[in-house]
Amino acid sequence: MSELTVTSPSLVARPIDRPLSIWTLLLATSINEAMLLILPSFVGALGDDLKLSPERIGLLASADLIGIALSTATGPMWLRRVSWRRTGVGALVLFAVFNAACFGVTGFTPLLILRFITGLIAGVGYTIGLAGVMDTSRADRNAGLLLVVQVIFSALGLYALDAVPVPWRLNSVYVFILIWTIPCALLAWRHYPDDPGERVQSVALDWKPIALRGSAVIAGAGIYFLMIGGVWGYLEGIAREAGLSLVQTGQALSVGLAVSLVGAGVAASVGLRFGRALPLVVSAVVQIASLYMLARLRQFGDVVLAFYVINAVFQVMWSYIIPYFMVMFAEVEPTGRFVSMYGMSTHLTLAIGPYVGAFFVAHGRHEPLLWMGMALIVLCYGAFLWAVWLGRVQERPKELA
Repeated sequence: MSELTVTSPSLVARPIDRPLSIWTLLLATSINEAMLLILPSFVGALGDDLKLSPERIGLLASADLIGIALSTATGPMWLRRVSWRRTGVGALVLFAVFNAACFGVTGFTPLLILRFITGLIAGVGYTIGLAGVMDTSRADRNAGLLLVVQVIFSALGLYALDAVPVPWRLNSVYVFILIWTIPCALLAWRHYPDDPGERVQSVALDWKPIALRGSAVIAGAGIYFLMIGGVWGYLEGIAREAGLSLVQTGQALSVGLAVSLVGAGVAASVGLRFGRALPLVVSAVVQIASLYMLARLRQFGDVVLAFYVINAVFQVMWSYIIPYFMVMFAEVEPTGRFVSMYGMSTHLTLAIGPYVGAFFVAHGRHEPLLWMGMALIVLCYGAFLWAVWLGRVQERPKELA
């Protein structure tokens, strides 16, 4: 197969394929993932501003992601039954309200509750946005563009937030989110599609035929984002352990994200021209090598340059491979409802990741955390390669018919 074929059944012009509708879906999906995309700065702000233990920081960093995971898990039940425009806009408005409610909150329990509720709301908006992207006629290109938007959002956030003086860093996280959310809600009211796509959805989702392949992609995405939650959330700590300043770290993370636009751009332009297995294998090898070199970061002569380069390479492969993950979820079954399970599997383990990662950070040393990340990468890509094989097995009877 030379081109990606995850598209809506109808290729005629539809409202969801209008450029402003597509870009609004991309922006809203990214904003609802804000706490993941700026997680290193949020984790750093929690530590600097609130002086909490690593375990409590991990729980606060996980609260949004747990909420998103729970919301997206319910997606197959309601995704094709609600108005995407009204529901999506409502989610964005509430998302803004609850982020604003976090201003000045320094108590652990109140902030934990507020972030969890915010995550529940974000999960609704994320589910609609991602399903909309996958419903467009060029899902391959738009999945890559989604990563481009997310990278830009994340790079700007990490650069700006790490430049804010420590006493104001935590509140600046909420300000940054609001700056994006309010205009996006206005765009969504005008340009979101009114109907929930055009895929067949009149019958209940039959889980039995898709159980093995669905389980494989859920396991692969879940394990991968467990690694991301654990490692990505502590990249700032990894850099600072090696001797980088806070400003140098923020700049390096932002530069790495900016460079990673190359990965998202390649994914958007190439599609599945090289199949699924080869991109998975290449990404696994490069990411394992990147984490290994981060574990040996202090052994490089120029630590700052080494972190810039290693982090950038890791981010490029991250941005390149995630669109393939999304597409493999969309291919599991024809109604497009299973794609919401991508949000559940990724955000659930992302939520666990920072908390689990805290137990692998011993006395400020992050090397055990990086070795855990390498092991998880092996398991993740093994699961996705199994899903590729299962997909080929399922296609053989169709080819023989």
